[in-house]
This record gives sequence, structure tokens and C-alpha cells, in this order.
Amino acid sequence: MMLTPARRESANDGPASWQQLPHGVWMQQQLSHVFGPYSAKIFGYYLARVGHLAKELELPELRVRHQFSAAQHGESNILAELEYWPFAENALDAVVMIGQLEFERDPHQVLREMSRSLIADGYLLIAGFNPFSPSVLTGCWPGNTKQPPWSGRYFSKARITDWLSLLNFEIIDAGYVAPTLLIARTARADFGLAGITRFIPQLNSMYYIVARKREFPLTVMRVKKRMKPQMNGLPIANRVK
Repeated sequence: MMLTPARRESANDGPASWQQLPHGVWMQQQLSHVFGPYSAKIFGYYLARVGHLAKELELPELRVRHQFSAAQHGESNILAELEYWPFAENALDAVVMIGQLEFERDPHQVLREMSRSLIADGYLLIAGFNPFSPSVLTGCWPGNTKQPPWSGRYFSKARITDWLSLLNFEIIDAGYVAPTLLIARTARADFGLAGITRFIPQLNSMYYIVARKREFPLTVMRVKKRMKPQMNGLPIANRVK
């Protein structure tokens, strides 16, 4: 199957808050639980929360002195286009990005900018909406097509993993979370998917990736000198007199 190009002409507005999504608060809690053990390992001076969903994500175990949010629109500490990230190289210790790549014009460029601004061994925590989840079908209902998250362009976990590998990220952990059909009228958030996702986790509504930026040192390879053939080893007819 041929993949469609990731880049498009314009960007769409992503979710303004978790409350905008059906059972959004429950989804936020699911992600906080997954990222919790890794957030306890992150320490340093600066952490960027990219997008409004990342801004509201609760990560109480973080040991970073300064945290700030960044988005193109809305209420954030920094307003900027993610394709032109206003941070110097090797300036951030960690980046958290939730449900944002789906709405960007050029997700490749966004990831390159995140990589550029991270220090060596810096953490990148990403979560997005799973294109293989049945929750995608809910977006076909009238009125949902132009609403987030269905208005975004979904990318699979495997595709994002490949992009990160090209940027020299090491994947520490990856998986799926939040088994929900994204139907607000259901009494339970995991209605219809709670049991099946235990055996088929790829049906969860979101994926998550924990990655670290690696910088491998270049090793100088010495070229061995070619040994001159010994005259004694040549046949008599080939020897030069």
C-alpha cells in the first residue's frame, strides 16, 4: 500500500483542550498514567509542552525547573509556528507533544525542529490519534468531519517511529492507550472496546511513543595499506628478472 504524502497545503486547528474531545478528561488520565514512569526520569532546566493537550497533561513526577507551553494559537506561554521553532540548538531537555502532528502542515519539519532544539539524550514524549482505531468511524457522522480530532490527518505509530529513527532517536517505549469510540453519549468511555483491546491493543484510540535523542560519535576508520606481493610467492614464469 502506497502512503500518501505527509505534507499538505495548510494546517488545521487542533483541539483547544481535553474537554473538547468526547471523554477527553478520561483520555488525559490514561496518557498521564502511561507517561508517569518516564516523566520521573526527566530532569533538567527546560521542558516544552507543544500544543494545548500537552499543556494540560498532568505529569507530577517531572523534575524540570522551567516548563512552558507553545502553540500557534490560543493561550500559551509562547505563540509560534512549530515549523519555525524559536529555540536555539540543544536548548531543551525534553519536549512533550500530544495530538499535534495530525494538524500540522509539515509534520516532518516539526519533528526536525523538535530534534534540533533537544540536547543530546533529551526526551521526546509523543502521543497521537490512532488511524486503525474504530473511533475513526465516529468522524464520519454528520457534524464530526470538521471537528477535532477527526479534522486532523492521522499517522500510524509505525510511521512516526520511522521518522524518529531517521532523526537518530532511540525508541524507549511505544504502545497504545485509551480504548474509546469517542462517542460522548456512552456512559462509559471504554464502552465496546474495554475487552477487545486487551487482545488487540492496536484498536485503542491513541498511540504513545517515548524516545531519546542520540548523538553517535564518528569513529575514524583507518584504511589498511595494501601489502605488496612477495616475489617468492609468485610463479617462476611471472617473476621479473
